[in-house]
Amino acid sequence: MKKGLAGVAAAFLAWALLSILWVPPYLVTANPYRVDLDPSSRGLVFEAIRIPSEDVLLEGWWIPAESPRAELIFVHGAGSNRISQFVGSLDFYRTLHDMGVSVVTMDLRNHGNSGVTDGMLGMGAKEWPDLSAAAIWLDQHQPSELPRIALGASMGGSTLIHAISNGLSIDAAILLDPQLDVLDSLKQGARVTTGLPAPLFEVAARSAIARYQLPHGERSPIALGVQISLPTLLIQDWDDPVTRSEYAARLAAENPFVTLKKVPPIPPGSHCLNGKEAWGSHVAAHPCHPEWTRKTLAAFFESMLFGE
Repeated sequence: MKKGLAGVAAAFLAWALLSILWVPPYLVTANPYRVDLDPSSRGLVFEAIRIPSEDVLLEGWWIPAESPRAELIFVHGAGSNRISQFVGSLDFYRTLHDMGVSVVTMDLRNHGNSGVTDGMLGMGAKEWPDLSAAAIWLDQHQPSELPRIALGASMGGSTLIHAISNGLSIDAAILLDPQLDVLDSLKQGARVTTGLPAPLFEVAARSAIARYQLPHGERSPIALGVQISLPTLLIQDWDDPVTRSEYAARLAAENPFVTLKKVPPIPPGSHCLNGKEAWGSHVAAHPCHPEWTRKTLAAFFESMLFGE
């Protein structure tokens, strides 16, 4: 009995040490997947652009609508890029284009074809200048009086919230399954990646937050998001396994400027989820329900931007 307890204690101690010393870098290391497609694959005219952001160059696209009614900055999530298959970005750009919305999009630092700084994720706290840089690029290269919107998916949602908190000037925001609680999303991301229970990563996630100064507490996306005072559409899949719906519900309940729209159910075996494995329906609204997504965006645009 004592040997058994000693073994359990030793295993617990070993895991705790691993969680503090070895696991945290794996939770925040960015994999810069290269961009190997472009909007022409969806019949779109586009311009390849470079956006300077602090000491890094961001590779991106300008995708003008033929008769634009608005312009939108599109921000991908962690470990992704501007052609994210999870989000269905290229098809999403086509939808926005057909709605009369011009798009500027880019690979965030440490992602895609953009420059690498430290190769680490900041969960929005250090990526937000890239979004602000895209807004400056629009001002300099495509000046207009059109309404300006920004859309952030997953960690892109956290990035957008941080950018707004740091003075980004836009007319409306769209959050797609946003990362609102970094601690929880780190644990859930580790769970879907490894198949191990999320509570096992509690210490590792907290260690990563402390070591890499990730946004938490008063700096967390949800704490900052509650203070946003501009029209915000929050599109949330209620079964998202990584950026969970309880945080979206809380943000919508605490911020009257937030309009929460629940994505229609997506059965686990749906064709639109092929290749996503345990990530399931995370940011899958457009691939799985393109017409619902288009109508939801159109209603938001009409009521918040174009309505009289």
